[in-house]
Amino acid sequence: MSTPGIRPAVFSYVTESPDYRHVLAVFAGTFFAELTPSEVTARLAEAGTVLEETTVGQRLEQLREWGNLEVSASIGQVGTVEEYYRRRNRYLITRVGQEVHDLVEGVLAQVDDVRDVSLGRLEQLRSALEALTRLDAASAPPDRLAEAVRAVFDPHVAFSAEITQFFAAINQWQSRFDLDEDEFAFFSEVLVGYVGERLETLRRAARPVASLLLEVEPVIDTIVERAADGLAARVAAAGLSSVRVRREPGAAAADWENLASWFVGGASGATGGLTTPGRPSRVQTLERDAVDAVRTLTQNLTRLSRTGTAGSSRRVDFLRLASFFSRADAARAHELAAAAFGMFGARHLGGAGGDDRDPVSSTTSWWDAPVATVPVSLRERGDTTSRGRTSRVQDRSQERRHLLARRAEVEKRAAAARAELLEAGASGFTARLSEPALRELQRVLTRAVADLGPASSSGTVSLDGVRCVVRREPGSATTVPTHVGALRVEGLVLTVEPAS
Repeated sequence: MSTPGIRPAVFSYVTESPDYRHVLAVFAGTFFAELTPSEVTARLAEAGTVLEETTVGQRLEQLREWGNLEVSASIGQVGTVEEYYRRRNRYLITRVGQEVHDLVEGVLAQVDDVRDVSLGRLEQLRSALEALTRLDAASAPPDRLAEAVRAVFDPHVAFSAEITQFFAAINQWQSRFDLDEDEFAFFSEVLVGYVGERLETLRRAARPVASLLLEVEPVIDTIVERAADGLAARVAAAGLSSVRVRREPGAAAADWENLASWFVGGASGATGGLTTPGRPSRVQTLERDAVDAVRTLTQNLTRLSRTGTAGSSRRVDFLRLASFFSRADAARAHELAAAAFGMFGARHLGGAGGDDRDPVSSTTSWWDAPVATVPVSLRERGDTTSRGRTSRVQDRSQERRHLLARRAEVEKRAAAARAELLEAGASGFTARLSEPALRELQRVLTRAVADLGPASSSGTVSLDGVRCVVRREPGSATTVPTHVGALRVEGLVLTVEPAS
């Protein structure tokens, strides 16, 4: 079931501080358990990430605004204001937050892995299609028909994901020139032969699958109509058009057309059906592209074997040197620079700027000189071969202005919320507070109650221009109306005014 209003903001934490990933990892796999900031802080410490509780609270609130977390609505019976805020400040992961976390961690964990291709899934697909052809689509029980359809599409979904990722990796590897000895041996002795064997096996396994799909083609409309099963079918039968449910693969004719496009090639004179006339199958296209990629990879391996492994690129050496710099202190870094480059000081030679600018004099300080531009081939691949004009350094001013504008907007909203709180405090809390103003009140009230303690008669706190005072007066009460209900403080008199 899909949730309306999902925003791309749930992915924002990936590009922010690594603390957000650590915090979401605490909630992931908890089966939507409710955790307070102190509990999250303790679990982070057990996992080796030490953060202050105030920082964890800020991270939790930001994740709530992005939609990855939500605040628990279960408060229960409370006896004091402090207990109310402690129970109110409990977080749990949202469904979309759980799915986004699983997706991001899965990609980051496997992005550098070489994923094998299990062609045994094609055997499962063939067996499932044979079982489907033995069923009478017009009279078979709908649940049995739906189970047979799922048995067809489940192995195909896994197979298509595996083979697409594998050959995408081959396409990326064919342009690498910085292979070390192990990678060179892997590509030359293992990968090239492995791809050839896999292509031959794939070609043999695709033929019976294509024949079975053509045999099933006349009854696909009947299968799609009668194989309605699961939650999607129940929602459709109930007429709930406002509830969207993700259907299983095979529940629409388009799913069968996509499946056939992998194995069935359209003949030049064919019309209609599951195929497009004149278009080869995706297996045929993939085989052709893989052969081209392996040919290019083989040519690169031949060139590298003549010049020596990693002989045309020093990228690996420079990356190793960069790791030395990252672990060195300031004094050690100067020694490394002198030993590696022999520069012995921050000076440079004059030369052309690489674009249409005037040449830079050797007497110009690095502080005043324009930013040096480095060719893309040297910057990304460590290749010194000239391939045209030097590219300019990417201008990040627009992103910087966007971040500053976003920060200014956040500060503006916070200032407006504090102004609303001060206005409501001056009138004795007769007007309803908005949710941002209520959050500002919770910030100052929590710290004022903490300053009050168990023995004092009053507590005071000043925060961001807002001064909050609480005094003990048995029998009195302060009620603050909001748009989500009323906050009633028993036994305390609450005063909010501008800080001097």
